[in-house]
Amino acid sequence: MVVGVSKGRGWGGSHYLETFKEYGYSGPIYPVNPKYEGEEIQGLKVYGSISSLPDDIPIDLGIVAVPAKFTPQIIEELGQKGVLFAHLFSSGYSELGKEGKLLEQQLLEKAIENHIRILGPNCMGIYNPKGRIGFSHRLSLVSGPVAFISQSGGNANRHAYTGIASGYNFSKIVSLGNQIDLDLLDFLNYFRSDPDTKVITMYVENLKRGGSDFVKLLKETTKEKPVIIWKGGKLNAGHSAVRSHTGGLAGNIKLWKSMAHQTGVILVNNFKELIEMIQTVLVLKIPKNRNTAILTGGGGPAVELTDECEAYGLKIPRITEDGQNKIRDFIPEVNSNLSNPLEFGANGGYPNMIKVMKILGEEPHISTILTTTNPGWYTSEKLTMDEVVKSFANTVSQDSNKNIICLLNISRARKDTIDLIDEFYVKAREYGIMIYDSARAAAISLFRLWNYGKYLESRA
Repeated sequence: MVVGVSKGRGWGGSHYLETFKEYGYSGPIYPVNPKYEGEEIQGLKVYGSISSLPDDIPIDLGIVAVPAKFTPQIIEELGQKGVLFAHLFSSGYSELGKEGKLLEQQLLEKAIENHIRILGPNCMGIYNPKGRIGFSHRLSLVSGPVAFISQSGGNANRHAYTGIASGYNFSKIVSLGNQIDLDLLDFLNYFRSDPDTKVITMYVENLKRGGSDFVKLLKETTKEKPVIIWKGGKLNAGHSAVRSHTGGLAGNIKLWKSMAHQTGVILVNNFKELIEMIQTVLVLKIPKNRNTAILTGGGGPAVELTDECEAYGLKIPRITEDGQNKIRDFIPEVNSNLSNPLEFGANGGYPNMIKVMKILGEEPHISTILTTTNPGWYTSEKLTMDEVVKSFANTVSQDSNKNIICLLNISRARKDTIDLIDEFYVKAREYGIMIYDSARAAAISLFRLWNYGKYLESRA
């Protein structure tokens, strides 16, 4: 049921009507607006009131897109009709101040009286590919392993598109809004036991329940599934933005960092880090240590990569003498550094790269091989992209916990280059190889994954 439909397009009740039809939702859809009673909107009969809806099929969800002042009455009518859940798209509550808070309280009282649960208000709602429900157009109907809980409708919307473009699909996305009833903890608890969800991610501005309950639930959840949290409103200006957005208090970032340390949560700083960290936990194995071998072509890049990796928590130990001697058999020491970082200069072609990676794959103290890569070098040798990536992946034993990560040193200036990079990204993920756009991103993500592994060890 969608309350507040109109004949115009754009955000509001009619938008949700459009998405139900676009995704082929299989159940009945009831538009409600007394202004258009008896008419048709988007080929569906419009009902003048909630009470006039048919009683033969139970209604699972009421989406409410009417001015805030009317919503307490709407909630009462939904409850009388036996609807158990309401999604309030409507805004104009505690995010606007004292009067809005009073309206929220009235809304919650009506919900309790009528045994109805509320999602929102001031939220986008639900994206569920399996259920063919979405809050935006042209979303994928392929279900995936990632759940996203967001207090921002905008961040829920852009993650729905960006995540798919980054190589993963969603089990569900939930936009929470003001959380006057159903809140972050309710959905965290749900996704903890959801068999379709393998990774739980969140954009959080504030908590509406006590922090101790949140910490307890996180401790129970992170030992089963990774939980990645992007905390919004970390500094003073951000605190003010949170108050105006969802009507809540942001909380001290030091407390959030302490909470993450206690619970095994992976805390990220921004949207880009969220995307990178999700890909990391989906693609890579948890490394046994932070020891990283760096392969690159020149001295300058080698210094830069080493600085970045060490600055963000990785270690760059020397390769064993045995390993160095094996490399010296086919790479001269002139114009090369074979200790770590390994810089090959003119000797770094595809055959030598693969040989060196195999030697590094046998180094017992190395968990990660990081290489700068230009896929164009290899495909120019008449190899297919599948052959290139497979040969990279086969340099380490599949039953080890060693990882291969790549940094692309190639421009997207030409269309054929863009197509080549896109193919490389897709094939790399298939073979368990992660690609980052900077050493910083690689180091931060890998360190966080290692740190999560240390937490799991401490809980074993």
